[in-house]
Amino acid sequence: MKFKRRLSIFSGQLELTPLVDVVLLLLIFFVLSSSLIFSPGLKVDLPESTASTSVQTTDLVLIITDKHEVYFRDKLISPLEGYELLRAELQNAKLAHGDETPRLIVQADRKIPLGRVIAIMDIAWEEGFNNLAIATRPKGER
Repeated sequence: MKFKRRLSIFSGQLELTPLVDVVLLLLIFFVLSSSLIFSPGLKVDLPESTASTSVQTTDLVLIITDKHEVYFRDKLISPLEGYELLRAELQNAKLAHGDETPRLIVQADRKIPLGRVIAIMDIAWEEGFNNLAIATRPKGER
């Protein structure tokens, strides 16, 4: 007895709507997760340390690059001006935060002489930033 086959090959179309939905969800996931990663625009080789504290959102960051450039709030502070622009920016930042003076974190490249870092920190101290911190990276991390 011979049985008739009812199985046939169906060649349909690929539905694009679910495929587009999955691609858009993956795109949204990667966009949102990548924005949570802090990636500064300036490359600074920080010194190593075992001590660490957490960074708060109210903290201000002052960056000193290996080319002796000083950046505060994404502005280049020229050493030729005698750091008067830095003083003015620090005063504006302090006024913007009102009564509570934020912590100032200094991200100095490890090739910068300590005297230069101290001179810039002195300017911040004179402008009323009594809570200063020097940024480091954990030991063994590159």
